Amino acid sequence: MVPRIFILVYWLSTFVFGFLVPAFLGGTLTLRRWYIDNVHRLFVYCDGIINERKHLLGFESETPEEETSSGEEGETFEDRRSRRGKRKHLPSYVEETGDDDGLAPSFGFCDIAPLVMNGISTIRDDQVTTRFYAEEKGLWNMLTRTSIHPVFMSHRLNIIWFFSLVWRWCWLLPMRILVFLAALGWLIVATVILVVLPRSLPWYEKCYEWMICLVFKLVTHSLSGIVRFHNPENRARKGGICVANHTSPLDAAILSYDNCYSMIGQRHGGLLGFTQKILDMTTTHIWFERGESKDRQMVVNRLTEHCSSGKNLPVLIFPEGTCINNTSVMMFKKGSFEIDTTIYPVAIKYNTLYTEAFWNSSEQSFVKYLFMMLTSWALVCDVWYLPPMRKLPNENAIAFANRVKALIAKKGGLVDLQWDGMIKRKKLSERIRQTLMDLERQHFLESLPRNISHGNLSTLTSVL
Repeated sequence: MVPRIFILVYWLSTFVFGFLVPAFLGGTLTLRRWYIDNVHRLFVYCDGIINERKHLLGFESETPEEETSSGEEGETFEDRRSRRGKRKHLPSYVEETGDDDGLAPSFGFCDIAPLVMNGISTIRDDQVTTRFYAEEKGLWNMLTRTSIHPVFMSHRLNIIWFFSLVWRWCWLLPMRILVFLAALGWLIVATVILVVLPRSLPWYEKCYEWMICLVFKLVTHSLSGIVRFHNPENRARKGGICVANHTSPLDAAILSYDNCYSMIGQRHGGLLGFTQKILDMTTTHIWFERGESKDRQMVVNRLTEHCSSGKNLPVLIFPEGTCINNTSVMMFKKGSFEIDTTIYPVAIKYNTLYTEAFWNSSEQSFVKYLFMMLTSWALVCDVWYLPPMRKLPNENAIAFANRVKALIAKKGGLVDLQWDGMIKRKKLSERIRQTLMDLERQHFLESLPRNISHGNLSTLTSVL
């Protein structure tokens, strides 16, 4: 009986004094950074083991041949280097003959392999549809979402992977679930308090900001989040519109970590919809159905009315309209850029080494996505507040949206794409399919070896 009580007291004290109290006081940042540094050292150590395993199995690149093992007797080093450099730049279908100055073309069946491989890679890794799936990682982070070939595993890696599984599922997961439930509980308590309090009180706004920001701080802490805010002097102010690239619903929680917003987004069901309904009781948020055309006009009207007053909270919008895998920024909808107000751009970039923050809503429910996040290592991201922008006198909404999007993509190190992200939810028209085929054909031709002759390239282009 005594050991059980001791374990219960230990867990409760760790939860209260190690998570809740520091979260309410805004602490634990140093502890979380220390934790992330050690996790990164573990990844580097495991990567060294994998590289060592590859070396033992002979998977490394071929080593240069010995200088004394090639060439004729009496041939100098400079002669061999010259001959080797000459061979290096030969086309794949040209091989050296025994003649002194003869280079005879020859073609083998294996010479088509690079072309076939380039074609298959182009079809698989196109620049548009790959943005709707999680990015492939080059480093194994011991999560089930990433894996390495079994041949590279060793006993040390198996032991490390097992203890990492125990750490994330048996220690971190229970603590994180408790903190997340505490965030939901505090959201309900704060909503009741804010509904009861009269809004005419002079300190009501300060109370609202502290309570709501604390909810999202607890949500971020439940994921062991480390958020680095850059240039906080550019944070959105009242009466303005904050626009950012969109990766997951957690974007709103991260941006609400140190600022309060009125949010605009799609109406959801389940846990996410429950949160939206509670948030709607304390301030003005705009939720809509994507497929309803009348909702679009309603959003524009309410957004214009909201921004007309400089006393209202800034509006948070994700103009892409859908989640992208944090490698690019797709087309911004022009609606929010038609309003005559200040735009506050924000760039969000996640570190996918510790977790995969992208939410593929077509394959995952929000609860499943949240559980995946709770069992990951941590949530690490950078947020850049960019200088406020306004529409130029002779600039239309589309050009203004593209200018803001280009700035966000450049600051976040993302690819600036002109495609509409909503194509992942719609059946592609014949025109869009043809445009995609033309782009991929051009990308394939650009990836071909430079030594293909002009005639062969023209023939290949006509075939494609």
